[in-house]
Amino acid sequence: MKLNDIRPSIETSGDLEEQFFSIKDQGMIFDILRNKMYSNPILAICREISCNARDAHREVGTPDVPVQITLPSALAPFYKIRDFGPGISPDRMSNIFIQYTASTKRDDNVQTGGFGLGAKTPFSYSDTFTIKTVVDGIEYNYACFIDETKVGKLALLNKVCTDEKN
Repeated sequence: MKLNDIRPSIETSGDLEEQFFSIKDQGMIFDILRNKMYSNPILAICREISCNARDAHREVGTPDVPVQITLPSALAPFYKIRDFGPGISPDRMSNIFIQYTASTKRDDNVQTGGFGLGAKTPFSYSDTFTIKTVVDGIEYNYACFIDETKVGKLALLNKVCTDEKN
């Protein structure tokens, strides 16, 4: 969704000694974004990841294709969402997915979101989650995890050729 980017108008007189605000402890900020932002983490994960899947369909022009959601069970205790969008290319993974506040959704009002936070909601419930994505005949499997820095890391576990669709 298009965000209102309102920039303040500042007038100063003369040269001032200025400094930018910054973040001293990124781990602490990421911990706040992960653990303090959602009052119902499971609901947030379901909402945010399913909206991202729906937006992936919108991105490739197939908004009416259903997203596949698999709920956890005793035999398979995993929540899975499968979309048929563009997939998450290695470039998109590095420059959008793992970057807080990075988003591909700020240029239209058709997609939901645009803040670059939703894809990280699984961290509000767990210190690890996995991603399987297919892009142009290559399946990528990633592990996302929180380490001792509390910043979070992404590890490519493997990549294999596949006949699966993006």
